[in-house]
Amino acid sequence: MSRIGEPVGATPGATTGTDSGATAVADEAKAVLEGLVVERESIGGGSGVLVPQFGNTHPATPDGVVSVTFAFTCTGGGEVKLRNEVGGKDVPSAAGTQTCDGSLYQTSVDVSGPAAAIGFMATPVEDDADGGYAYAYYVEKKNLP
Repeated sequence: MSRIGEPVGATPGATTGTDSGATAVADEAKAVLEGLVVERESIGGGSGVLVPQFGNTHPATPDGVVSVTFAFTCTGGGEVKLRNEVGGKDVPSAAGTQTCDGSLYQTSVDVSGPAAAIGFMATPVEDDADGGYAYAYYVEKKNLP
């Protein structure tokens, strides 16, 4: 069993699979996410093909960041259960389910402590999920200098 952030069937920030169809599905999800999120300071993101379990951990938030917006989208129908983690601990208030119809799921996650790692883990509700996903972490709030 993998911890949040350890890729399961996917490399963080990269598409999986070897056929051009899988890459196209991931690229479609990434284009949807980029079209929905406007002018935000990104601290990381990626895309891939829906697999039985996947996730990513961004190793550290920039200095002064106190909250991050996690944005996620997926395509292909079905649903995905999402969990977020900060500093190695689950954030129950940020958990949710996303319908894979190209709509945007966003949640605000408070960052505990300086330069805390933030991550997510996703699991399709159906075993035969088909589609792509894209995610990004955006700076939401910073401490004033």
